[in-house]
Amino acid sequence: MDNQNYNPNDFNELDDLRQQINAIKNKVDEQGYLNEELVKKTIQGKMKGVHRTLMLLAVAVIFCIPLYIWMKYEENLSWPLIIFTIIIMIGSLISDYFINRINISHMGDDLVETARKLTKMKKDRNLGRTIGMSVATVWLVWFIYEFYHSHLAHGETEAWLSIIPLLVGAGIGLVVGLRIFSKMQRANDDMIEQINDLTRGQ
Repeated sequence: MDNQNYNPNDFNELDDLRQQINAIKNKVDEQGYLNEELVKKTIQGKMKGVHRTLMLLAVAVIFCIPLYIWMKYEENLSWPLIIFTIIIMIGSLISDYFINRINISHMGDDLVETARKLTKMKKDRNLGRTIGMSVATVWLVWFIYEFYHSHLAHGETEAWLSIIPLLVGAGIGLVVGLRIFSKMQRANDDMIEQINDLTRGQ
């Protein structure tokens, strides 16, 4: 009875099905690995772009320091103002360094941990912007005050006209600074979104 029901093709079909399942599983695993490697390379590339931006800002600060020292003598500004200016520029660079400090070569090794660090980086950058804007406002008021009175002391009847270029420069600096800030935040958002898309499908 049992021998009559026995069909060798049943075992062949089961074996074929098992091989197909294993092939599909291997393909899915390989595809997941490729996607993870792609995300890892992408976030490393974006973070390198952020670090390059910070390097350019550092170079700009190096050039600005002697410029402000020259302005101290040219516009008869006070040393406390110049020292305060240099301190906030260097302090901003140090703050940016610690906020964006991350080992790029290992970014993506642990996607969940990388996403956590990127989220913290974004929050810290927001806090840094808030503090920086407050300090910059104090600096600008102080700088305009001394600049105005320096021109007034030289007998300029319309010394207030000298403030206009300062305000224009401050406006341009604000726009550039906010664009750089937005660019960095968008880079963080893109990296976090890619990680979330990949881990959501796992």
